[in-house]
Amino acid sequence: MLSHSGLLMAGANYALNPDNEITDGFDDGILTAKEISRLDFSGLDLVILSACETALGDLGDDGVFGLQRGFKKAGAQTIIMSLWEVDDYATQLLMVEFFKKLGSGLSKRDAFNAAQEYVKSKTSDPKYWAAFIIVDAL
Repeated sequence: MLSHSGLLMAGANYALNPDNEITDGFDDGILTAKEISRLDFSGLDLVILSACETALGDLGDDGVFGLQRGFKKAGAQTIIMSLWEVDDYATQLLMVEFFKKLGSGLSKRDAFNAAQEYVKSKTSDPKYWAAFIIVDAL
């Protein structure tokens, strides 16, 4: 199930075109959650996936199988990701404020909560500030 989620990098358009032939050893530009899970991210403290719906995946008996599972299996400590389509400007506000707060010495969780409150102070509509979640911010 980890093959159903991934990140598209340079070259992905070529690989996704059914008219193009893909040969052995060709870097298709698609990094699947399965491929991510095989990497060593044991020293990686924070992953931020600020694009739309990056927290989604296939639901199985053991939970959600998607990018989150791939990064966690690889050893990433904390992941910030979105549950639905996000507004570009609101995401920018959230991320800039998050990094300001994190840089000022707040914990990841406190910086994230403060950033959400900041965006919430600009607009009370949860579609702008509630899409993002933080997982395992210890």
